Amino acid sequence: MTALLIGNNRAAEMAGGPDGSTPDERRRAARGAQRLLWWARDGDVLLLPEAPDDAFADHVTGLTGTRRATLTVVTAALPPTGTLPDATVAAVRAALAGRTVDRVLPVYADTGVTDLVRRLGAERALPGWAFHAQGGSALVNSKAAFRAVAAGTGTPVAAGAVAGTPDAAGAAAAELLAAGHSAVLKVAFHSGGLGNEVLTTDPAVRPLGAHRAVVLPGPDAAREHTARHWSGLSSGGRHPVVVERYHPESVPVYAEFEIGDAGVVLSGHGEMLMDPMLDGETVPAALPPDLLDRLVGDGRRLCEAYHALGYRGTLSADAIVTPAGELLFTEANGRLTGSSHLHSVLAARLVGEPLRSRRVFLEKGAWRVPSFGAALDALERAGLAFDPATRTGVVLVGDRVPVDGTVVPCVIAPDRPAAHAVRRSLPALAAEPASAPAS
Repeated sequence: MTALLIGNNRAAEMAGGPDGSTPDERRRAARGAQRLLWWARDGDVLLLPEAPDDAFADHVTGLTGTRRATLTVVTAALPPTGTLPDATVAAVRAALAGRTVDRVLPVYADTGVTDLVRRLGAERALPGWAFHAQGGSALVNSKAAFRAVAAGTGTPVAAGAVAGTPDAAGAAAAELLAAGHSAVLKVAFHSGGLGNEVLTTDPAVRPLGAHRAVVLPGPDAAREHTARHWSGLSSGGRHPVVVERYHPESVPVYAEFEIGDAGVVLSGHGEMLMDPMLDGETVPAALPPDLLDRLVGDGRRLCEAYHALGYRGTLSADAIVTPAGELLFTEANGRLTGSSHLHSVLAARLVGEPLRSRRVFLEKGAWRVPSFGAALDALERAGLAFDPATRTGVVLVGDRVPVDGTVVPCVIAPDRPAAHAVRRSLPALAAEPASAPAS
């Protein structure tokens, strides 16, 4: 069995368009794509924009039990749109060395991926290939299309509208402000809340899940603002803009599913941590039973609609819990998300089903360290490295040291207070010198 894992997390719909990221963001994305190592099994081939460093690759495969020597990593630039160069396809074909591809796992199944799969003759290895090959992933990941699917399935969403013109967007935002609410303007395609902005008349409103809050004198100013910023909000007029009522201080949550030919299966759920943009998450979501049932039930109904369309793959149904206790869905993400490794690998493989329900996973922010190896050494000295016997400890799920000097830690603990206590202790650890060897 051979899988082809494709680290294309710079797809246009994830980056706000074909030119929607800076060089630094692209480098960070390249390091983020290395998380696909967590899914790798013996004999797999990985297509990545940048090869992982040895320390990170050894850390991951040491925990998953995958024999690193059996893996093949092909490095190549993965453009946000369009087909891959012939040289990249040839390099992948050479890495496969005549083996049949049994499974294709991309971060995002765009038409560049489906074209590569076709050229390899591996269409059956990518579930939903026909749907994805017609641009179906863009449909599933569009925030504008999401509101239509949610409305059609009776899934609760915030009051608002999908606006195809600056006049329509301005009118929708002005109406919300006139009613005493704040409004959030959402770009149709992006990830992590990037590109979104909050319009409000209240300077105390915090823009959680948006890159800024714009304080306006009144509703009419909302019309002027949307007209002035329409090009950026609509990606140069290519896409509509979602205008919704913004509920300050809401708690963002999600339920993630796997959609296959046989149906929809829950992978897990969690709470997203904002500061003010996405800064991590905790798994599972700490919700009252009735709200959790609705999150999973309504999320499943959304997935069933996308399943009927032909989508296959991971789908995260994102929502908020308002201060009034309402559960409102906000978007659907049809791709490997920043949460997928927590459910599919750390919970399922490292912890395992018998203990999964008795563990909390906390991934919050980045940890500045001298090197990846120094971070591992610090965890070992402190007795905090992941212990397969207790199924607790710290796992380093990402390596960004060459980019910004940080790693991404995930704390696995019996409960939330313990997880947060460990996370708070990490900054001091890397600064502690290793003990001198005995003389």
